[in-house]
Amino acid sequence: MIFAWDVENLDHLAKHDVTASEAEFVVVNATSPFPQHVGDGKRRVWGETAARRMLQVIYVLKDQDDVAFEAVDPLDWAVLETKPAAKIARIIHAMELTPDMKRQMRRRRK
Repeated sequence: MIFAWDVENLDHLAKHDVTASEAEFVVVNATSPFPQHVGDGKRRVWGETAARRMLQVIYVLKDQDDVAFEAVDPLDWAVLETKPAAKIARIIHAMELTPDMKRQMRRRRK
């Protein structure tokens, strides 16, 4: 999956002490029942980072024409040129799961 990053979404993650790589890891490694559609084209994933932090990540899928060139790694644009219909994920929110969310997650795993 290819991700778009700009000052706005990076600043939002920083407010929640989440890095871009942590958020990407959670999305890429999502397991059922995630991602969940939560309305307005948004998708939600709950999952663990490589360091076993439990995060909620919300993202939207964008058409290539709706993403600023500088928001995507140049190497990823090269990949996208071969896949003109491919979507780009733009993470709009990420935070550590609350204790209640963690309980819900444990119940789902049983």
